[in-house]
Amino acid sequence: MKRNNALLQILMMALALLAFAWPQGSAKAADARRTLKVKLNYTGAGVVDEKHKIYVMLFDANPYKATSLVDATSLATPPAPAEGVSHILARQGAAGKDKTVTFRELNASPVYAAAFFDRNGTYDGHADAVSGAPMGVYGKLPDKLEPIKIKQGKTVQVVLSFDDSSKSP
Repeated sequence: MKRNNALLQILMMALALLAFAWPQGSAKAADARRTLKVKLNYTGAGVVDEKHKIYVMLFDANPYKATSLVDATSLATPPAPAEGVSHILARQGAAGKDKTVTFRELNASPVYAAAFFDRNGTYDGHADAVSGAPMGVYGKLPDKLEPIKIKQGKTVQVVLSFDDSSKSP
C-alpha cells in the first residue's frame, strides 16, 4: 500500500511539473520566432500577376560568394553553415509589383534576400531562379548583399527594389 501511494505521489508531482513547465516552454518558443517582411518595389516593364509572379528567396549566406547553392526549404531546421555553401532557407511568390512578402518563424539570422520576376510564367516554385529573369537583391550585386539581422522574437521589414537592368544568371 505504501508503494502504491509513493508511485501515485511521484506521478502527481511529475504531472504538476509538466503542467507548470508546458506554458513556459510554449512562451519561449513564441519568443524565439523571427519574422521578415520584404516590401517589393519592382519598377520594370513586366506585368506581375498570378501567373507571372515575383519570387523572393532567403539564403543563409551570400549566394554570389558561394561555390554551391543548396535548397534547404524542406528541412525543419536550417542546416549548419558550411564554407562555400549558401542554403536557400525559404521562398515565396507575390502577384504584384509592390506587395509585401512575409516570412514567419525563421530560425536563422542573418539572412540574405534576392528576388526575381518570372516574366515567362514558367517557374515551378522549387528550382533556382529562372535564367535571364529580371532580378534584384537586398544590397548591391554581386558581392555587396547586405545581411538582414533579425533578433529573436522580433519583426524586421526591408525594401527590395529592382527593375529590368539586372538579370539572374
